[in-house]
Amino acid sequence: MSAPNNNGTNTAGASPEETPTSLRPVKDPFIELFLTMHYRKMLRNLNGPQKKNTKYHLIVLLCFLIIIYGFSAYTNTSDSTTENVFEKGYIQITLSITQIILITVWITVAIIITAIFGNSKFVLLLYWMLVYWPLLSIMMSALFGDFNDPDFDDVSWVLYLLIFLEAITVLAWVGTYKVYPKLVTSNWFRQTHARRFWRINLLDDGMTLEYDGWLGRCGKRYACRYVGDTNDAGLPHGRGIWSDDSYNGEVLTGSWENGQPVAPFSSRQYGGKGSTYSAVQIAYFFASDDAFEANKLVPTNDQPPRCGIASVECSTGGEFMTHLPQACLLSGSYVEGENGITIGTVCKELDCGSQTVNPITSLQISADDPRGVQISDHLYAPTGSPFTRKIGQIVIDVVKTNSGTTNYKAIENNDEETNQEQKSTTNGEGRYKIKLEVNNNWTRIKTKDALIFLPGFNSWPKHSLESFGQLLAMAPKLNQHVYPIIFTWPGAQVLTYRNASAIAASENNRKYFLQMLNSLQAEGINNIHFLSHSLGVQTLMNCFEDNADGTPSPVSQCFGPAPASGDSLASSSTRETGKLICRSITLLNPDFPLRAFREHAFKSIRRVTSLITIVGDLADQALFWSSLINGGVNRFGGSQPSVLDFKGRTSQKCLQELIGKNIDGLYLSKNEAEDNDVVSFQNTELLLQSSVRIGRKKETSNIYLDCDVIDTTGLDTNVNELRHAAYSVNSILLRDIEEIVTTGRRAADRSTLLHKKGNVFEYCHAPSFVTPV
Repeated sequence: MSAPNNNGTNTAGASPEETPTSLRPVKDPFIELFLTMHYRKMLRNLNGPQKKNTKYHLIVLLCFLIIIYGFSAYTNTSDSTTENVFEKGYIQITLSITQIILITVWITVAIIITAIFGNSKFVLLLYWMLVYWPLLSIMMSALFGDFNDPDFDDVSWVLYLLIFLEAITVLAWVGTYKVYPKLVTSNWFRQTHARRFWRINLLDDGMTLEYDGWLGRCGKRYACRYVGDTNDAGLPHGRGIWSDDSYNGEVLTGSWENGQPVAPFSSRQYGGKGSTYSAVQIAYFFASDDAFEANKLVPTNDQPPRCGIASVECSTGGEFMTHLPQACLLSGSYVEGENGITIGTVCKELDCGSQTVNPITSLQISADDPRGVQISDHLYAPTGSPFTRKIGQIVIDVVKTNSGTTNYKAIENNDEETNQEQKSTTNGEGRYKIKLEVNNNWTRIKTKDALIFLPGFNSWPKHSLESFGQLLAMAPKLNQHVYPIIFTWPGAQVLTYRNASAIAASENNRKYFLQMLNSLQAEGINNIHFLSHSLGVQTLMNCFEDNADGTPSPVSQCFGPAPASGDSLASSSTRETGKLICRSITLLNPDFPLRAFREHAFKSIRRVTSLITIVGDLADQALFWSSLINGGVNRFGGSQPSVLDFKGRTSQKCLQELIGKNIDGLYLSKNEAEDNDVVSFQNTELLLQSSVRIGRKKETSNIYLDCDVIDTTGLDTNVNELRHAAYSVNSILLRDIEEIVTTGRRAADRSTLLHKKGNVFEYCHAPSFVTPV
């Protein structure tokens, strides 16, 4: 995005003699702000929304081709033949070999273009150049000539027409998508021609601009305005609201910095479907040598890790734009630990972590947990625990405070919802804010939990931020509850999958992970949630892997013991010893050997947390190829990192069993359980439903691992063809992840899940094609 000019110079460019009498002078900051917001609107117009991929247009195209070619073949037959055909009552449609080949070629081209480019802005250009114009020229040639006629050159003008149309199409596309954006964002245009081009006029209130729409003087004029904090140059800076009443305009509320909207903010399109957008801030910890927008072919992480804050803007409702999510770094990357900058200090810089900016306006009080009563974001002071049974009443004070020096005036536009929201907070004595305070020995938690996300294979930093940002934008309660942190490791590329697997289990990965945890603890952030996807699970398991002598790893030693069932999640003993508390571990479509997890990996994470959730899909295609590659390597005696090793690895079948694709296998037989000191699933009522018969005479029950397994095979909305990454847009899965982190409930107590068998649950969800009767 082009940065506004903040030097305070005159950017209007026109002298008083040149200014039309119909236009009043416009202050420079208004021009800068208008152009900044117009650029956002232009991106939405040019990129457009994502559309459902269908094949119906290909079928119609095929039928259309057959009819046209058949008609041309029929009209070119001899008169006698034609008469005979009509006399017999038949219509003869014939296609030549050349025509059949041409039909096949253009149908194939259309399919390839649709599959490769999808919602890309290039697809429209390619359709016209490679499908529509050539098809039109071929039909014209067939109608006005004959391929078998030696005088076919008589219609050579069709070729020249085709070349002309192709050139016009390229020029129109380049002008629309390349020249125009460069022009309106250039300093030359902004400083000398912008005001005249849109005929921008400042209204009498001094805060509202009028401008021409895309039809210029022949169309309607629109109004836009900004109300909020500004800097010395008059540019938006702080909290404020922008409103533009054009069809593709937006109403944006949130944070601004020197004339630019910065995360966190929310926005909605003024017209159309009222599509909504949201921008979130994420703390990042880059523990790889990869560039921001691309991974290295051979992954390395020799350079020291970097940290900072990133912004991710996402679509959240209505039409989802093709250019979103869009991630960018809000500041330069800093070497973690230098000049006092750590991931812990970066988290404290997040806007969502400021308790003074976000007073409590809603509270969630629950008493359905056996550990006692819980109030969201509060601790019971006498015990330092979020739960208590020793309480008879809860007193909540409603506190009214002045709004401070900022005095937003009502926005005078057609946005009735915004007007009503502002009026509702104002009484006869002036504007005030309402907040809630809990008494009776309850104290507000000073810091939030940390939610650490570990992305999967072939996921470069920018892509990882966008996926995580989309999840956060569509699960707004998470931002209120946690500091979102992304830990990027060297993700490699498609051809170097085995390299990625090796470096995920490297010593450097473990060292940098431990460095991140120490930095968080130094800033008083003690409660940690882990969320990992695909091959990122190997990084997490590597960090918790026990030492060769059987002692816990350095990462495991940072955490206190997992609380027993019914105990507080934040016991005072753990706090007194200065240990971190692992609230939850969630593994999404884990690319990790099933047997290795059952033999040793599960024990290493179960000792630090009692809330382990595994999300898998029996139809996961990405994990199929991973199991095929790893199974072949194991079969031929290839080496594996110790965290992935298990008994009988080299004698396993060609397909290696992976957790995410074998979610029904997270249990041990009685003999295996006797040899492994593991914690088993303790829900007696559910286990009684899961007894299985082994052999013909003996009946026994499997010993299920004490974790919640979620089967997403039945989900068919917002899931890609590989069925490997639904966590960022599937609302059912998103809400469940949100509930895991914010409430700490096990699967049996969450609202959207049904018990399947053993420790396996599935979502209560109807397929997309099922409609109400």
